[in-house]
Amino acid sequence: MYDPSSEYAASALVLGPTGAIGRAVSRELVVNGYRVYGLTRNAEAKARLPYAVVGVMGDVRTPERWLNVIERVDVVVNCTAPADLASGPMDRAAAVRQGEALAEILDRLCTTLRRAKKRFVHTFGAPLYEPDDKGWVRENNAISSGRGYGLRSRVVYPVLVNHRKKGLKAISLAPAFVYGRGGWFEQDVLEPMAQGRSTFIGEGNQTMHYVAASDVAAAYRLAIEHGLENEDYLLADDRPTTLGDFTRLVAREMGAPAPVGIPEEELVPVMGDWAVEANSYCPKVDSAKAREQLGWMPRFRTVEEGVPVVVREYKRARVAELSGAR
Repeated sequence: MYDPSSEYAASALVLGPTGAIGRAVSRELVVNGYRVYGLTRNAEAKARLPYAVVGVMGDVRTPERWLNVIERVDVVVNCTAPADLASGPMDRAAAVRQGEALAEILDRLCTTLRRAKKRFVHTFGAPLYEPDDKGWVRENNAISSGRGYGLRSRVVYPVLVNHRKKGLKAISLAPAFVYGRGGWFEQDVLEPMAQGRSTFIGEGNQTMHYVAASDVAAAYRLAIEHGLENEDYLLADDRPTTLGDFTRLVAREMGAPAPVGIPEEELVPVMGDWAVEANSYCPKVDSAKAREQLGWMPRFRTVEEGVPVVVREYKRARVAELSGAR
């Protein structure tokens, strides 16, 4: 069907458009006048696309099969990591293998985009960088020595660097832990709390840093519009917190029981030692570069400002879903 907007609107293809980051990025681009396509693997995921996002069926592993869509857009935004790369407990060896699989996927994607001469925005996480002696990460820090999600990223990041050297115009964004609809926050925090289960890993005193999905989405749009080619940008709100304080805040807003800590030694057999570490580690993040170069400023400066808004959105959606099911 003819779409007149395709003749004048900036256009983007979002990979992972139903996850916590991709969903928010897709909505941000739509409301700012972009023509947005979302890559999904099946009809069920396609049905969950945000409003006005055009669904494209395909697998991120085989970008050449949806090359016709790549050729129609101005930029490709990657917010996905295939969920089926992991099953069962994840130890460090399994995490390295997962990183190698992600590196292969990224290599194939970058090769396709470079040949098509398309701009690219890729997603890492703040643990990509090694913290300084005060626990902070910045874009000029060394690449992670391998703690938490940094273990995977240190395997994947050189692939992006290599393709940049070959001519790919690629920006990367590395947010702290992102909370919002979809993704880990809804699946692993909000939904269990809605059923009366509130827990966190260990004693909850691990330093963590967070950022709201809607704020991250704004940074992605600004990176597309104002980002310097081949630069990397860290994203986080104004103040780090702890895993326990964050989880207790969410529980209060949800009206759920006060969360209890589960000893790490009890979780390791279930999750794997690497997964336990990865889900309870995020360094303190200095996002000055994104604020200065992109003009980005998080609307929710702290989790105390952002979490209540996200929880209210989740509750409204849940009530609407329950009402529709009756």
